[in-house]
Parts: sequence; structure tokens; C-alpha cells
Amino acid sequence: MGTRPTPGLQRTTSAGYRLPTTGRPASVSPAARGGPAAGRGPAGGGQAPREAQGVQRDQLWRELVEAEGRGRRRWAENWSFLKDYDPMGNRKEPEKLPDSVPLFSDTLPNSANQVVGSRVDTPLGRTLIRMDFSFTQGVRKKKLEDELQPA
Repeated sequence: MGTRPTPGLQRTTSAGYRLPTTGRPASVSPAARGGPAAGRGPAGGGQAPREAQGVQRDQLWRELVEAEGRGRRRWAENWSFLKDYDPMGNRKEPEKLPDSVPLFSDTLPNSANQVVGSRVDTPLGRTLIRMDFSFTQGVRKKKLEDELQPA
């Protein structure tokens, strides 16, 4: 198994540096050391029933949601004025949103279900297809000659 430190000798690293002693004082409780009693539920020992765990999780969730709401309200009270200013301290003008946005585009092709269409039927698209065809011509599957065909 492992080697135990020999009493009287100090531990060192491979470079010769002395390591601190790792012995724990006997007065430390097993719970503080992370022993078997650590991490148990209620003081009576053992695990809490499943319903109690669900209730605890629900209570914890409610407290977290409430704390988040408090933080949001506190930010709005103390710091929300910052959203109206740029990093240099000048007041920002709010952006005007357009009254209406056209459904069709002048620059992009539209398809039947109003998503951006394909650009394959443009001169650039045809050139790219032709180049792709010429570059991959040698690696395509070919029909074997008659003498190499299986019998």
C-alpha cells in the first residue's frame, strides 16, 4: 500500500524542499474533518424523508427568487440612471424604432415561406458550381471497366 511517514524524519519534495507536517490534532471533531458524520441532514442523523427534501428545495427556490427580485429592485433604485448615459458621462438619446418594417427585402432573395432563398442561380453561384465540379472530377466514383466488373 502507501508508505507511512517515519517518526523523527521530515517529509520533503523531490527537489529537497521540506513539506509541512500533515498530522491533525486529536481535538478536531470528525464532522470538521469531513468524516462520516459530515454532510448528514437533520441533527437526528440519517436522511430526511423525500417529501421533506422536496419542501426544502422548494423553500430554497422561493428564497432565491425573492432575493433576485430584491436585487433587481435595489439596482433600479441605485444604479438604473447609468443606462441613460454613455461611458463618457454624456446623456444618450433613445433610439427611434421604425414604425413598420417591410416583409420583403430589396437586397436578399425571398423564398416561398419568407426565409432567405438560395443564391445558386446567380452568375457567382453558377461559377462556384462549375469550379466545384472541375475540382472534384477526379475523385468521383466511376463505373468500372468491363474487365474489372464482378462476374
